Amino acid sequence: MENRTHIDEEGDASPLGNIDIIALIFAVYEKKWYIVAFALLVTTAAYFSVQSIRDRYQATATLLLSPSQANLVSIRDVYEAGAQRREFLMTQVEMLRSRAIAERVVDAIGLENHEEFNRPPKPSFSLKFKRWIGIEPEPTSMDPEALSRRKREQIVNHIVSKISVKPVRNTQLIKLSYESYSPRLAAELPNAVAQAYIAEQQSVRTDVTEKATSWLSERLEGLREKLESSEHALNAFQQREDLVDLQGVRGLASQELNETMNQLLEAKRELKDVEAIYRQVKRKDVTAESLLSQPEVLSNPLIQAARQAENSALLGVTELGRRYGPKHPAMQAAHDELDSARANLRGEINNLVASIEINFEQAREKVSALENELAMAKNDLQTVAQKEVHYDELKREVEINSQLYNTFLTRFKETREVSGYETAAARLADPAITPRRPLASKKRLLILFAFVASAGLGVALVVLMDLLKNGIRDPQDVSRKLGQPLMGMVPRVPTKDTDGLALYSYFDGQDKHFSEAIRSLRTGVVLSRLDDKAEIICITSSAPEEGKTSMSINLSFSLGQLEKVLLIDADMRRPSIGRKFDISPNRPGLADLLSGRFSTEECIVRDERSGIDLMPSGIRPEDPQRLLGSVQFQNILKELRGKYDRIIIDTPPVQAVSDVMVIARLANSLLYVVRAEETRVGVIRAAISRLANIGIRPEGVILNCVSMEKRGAYSDQHYGYYPEYSQ
Repeated sequence: MENRTHIDEEGDASPLGNIDIIALIFAVYEKKWYIVAFALLVTTAAYFSVQSIRDRYQATATLLLSPSQANLVSIRDVYEAGAQRREFLMTQVEMLRSRAIAERVVDAIGLENHEEFNRPPKPSFSLKFKRWIGIEPEPTSMDPEALSRRKREQIVNHIVSKISVKPVRNTQLIKLSYESYSPRLAAELPNAVAQAYIAEQQSVRTDVTEKATSWLSERLEGLREKLESSEHALNAFQQREDLVDLQGVRGLASQELNETMNQLLEAKRELKDVEAIYRQVKRKDVTAESLLSQPEVLSNPLIQAARQAENSALLGVTELGRRYGPKHPAMQAAHDELDSARANLRGEINNLVASIEINFEQAREKVSALENELAMAKNDLQTVAQKEVHYDELKREVEINSQLYNTFLTRFKETREVSGYETAAARLADPAITPRRPLASKKRLLILFAFVASAGLGVALVVLMDLLKNGIRDPQDVSRKLGQPLMGMVPRVPTKDTDGLALYSYFDGQDKHFSEAIRSLRTGVVLSRLDDKAEIICITSSAPEEGKTSMSINLSFSLGQLEKVLLIDADMRRPSIGRKFDISPNRPGLADLLSGRFSTEECIVRDERSGIDLMPSGIRPEDPQRLLGSVQFQNILKELRGKYDRIIIDTPPVQAVSDVMVIARLANSLLYVVRAEETRVGVIRAAISRLANIGIRPEGVILNCVSMEKRGAYSDQHYGYYPEYSQ
């Protein structure tokens, strides 16, 4: 059962380890009124402190930019390029925060003489400290002009840092806000910034237009001179080369070249034909008669007539030869006629050969002449082409210069015509108005912050103090920090008596929580040993004032309602049971019984109200430990075990003396009392360790004086979780 209880408690430990969040919450709840009081105190102080703060006013003006300026002339694109882009808007925002705009605002409103900027400066902390210790700083001497520049620079820096410029998303609007102690200045300054920006942009545009006009005028004069020069050069070239009609000249040369080429081709073809005949007739082995087989010879009319005459003469000789002899005169006349015809034919052939030679020479000379003429025509055509190239260059230069001149002339005239028309770069869409109410919300915010911060600080202090407590605060600490099982938990009972809890509180029923806790403790003691009854129970603690005697008495009361119980006061050094039960100090007790001077019956006192028997400590001996360690004490306990069902022994604290180590060895059970949140864990561990060194292990821990309002309400394993059942 002990192991199971230990495991259950470990399982219910906080997930944050040793920090019990629930305990901290209840600690804060317990101190809630202190925290509230502290928070109210701090908040009250903050309220009065805030009242001394001057009220601040804020006003906002809206500026509308005009990036889509009327596109009257193209030259404006020079300074309006990219106006529609996001960069343009952010650039204007930074320009509104520029020092140039701030300088204009200072002059426009006259801020150097404004009361807001002429208040005496607040002394610095170092100056206050020097004055506090009695050191008065020497006055600084500075040139008035330097002071004025310094003051102006400070005002400009103030405007640059305090003016709020925020562009409105997806619009061309810009919000200008300013806070000031003066409501009038809060409205004047944003309006002045907007006007200064508009004036600045207007000035810039005017300067740009003037510079553009001047530049265009200068460039126009240069282009005009260049155009005139190129035109003169073109005209001079035309006159020098006689290129009035360049197209006609180039066409004529081309036509002549083509005709010459055609004539040359025809002459070469004729030469080729004549050359073939010429080469036939000039062969040495060719006779005149063999030339008659050539078509060109046969086709000659003279040759054909000569051959016809020869054939007629030959036919006459053949017919006369049939009738006459060779010497007949007719035959001889016929032969003479035949010879004459043949001589005529040879003469015609020779004439034809001479004519072929003449034709060949003439054809060759004609081809040579045409080739020379063709070369000259080509040269003329190339010369014309070169002139045409140069002419085109001069003409293009004239055209380019003319185009540039016309363009600049057009823009110059446009710029000059519209120079008097200037539209504003922006306009004040919504001017700032003088605010009627200050920014009171900041004061309320500071007061609220003071309340929240002080409450948080109070909570933190309570949590810190609770964490710094090095004691057993709840049942979980018993197993977690001490490694011991919890036998019972007794609530704290507020008492007015300095002696502590009233003796019969268990029976009085004034604090039912306490009574029920004692009964629960009794149940734990009884049930913890069903098979091996703990007849002798020793109750001790680490140090005095932890409630071990009260636990001994009340546990005896509770057990006495069921069993026959004897309560022995074994704390002979500081006995208290006899005093609580109003027993005479001279009444014999345990010490007297152990000394053998009195019998057991003489040392026992009957408490009629509770029904239990008491054995006070008796007369204090010189060495209580010697008596408690004697055989006589063991024999007395054996004797008493036969007369009582339970024997409760109240022993001295473990860390005070070692008497309890002697008594605990003779007891069946040792209950260890721990005062909640008071006894340090180290002291308890050291005491339990002393007992463990001699083989004594506490049966359980009784957690005494537990604040049930803080601990019992959330304990789900021990008494106090359902307090209504104890009513």
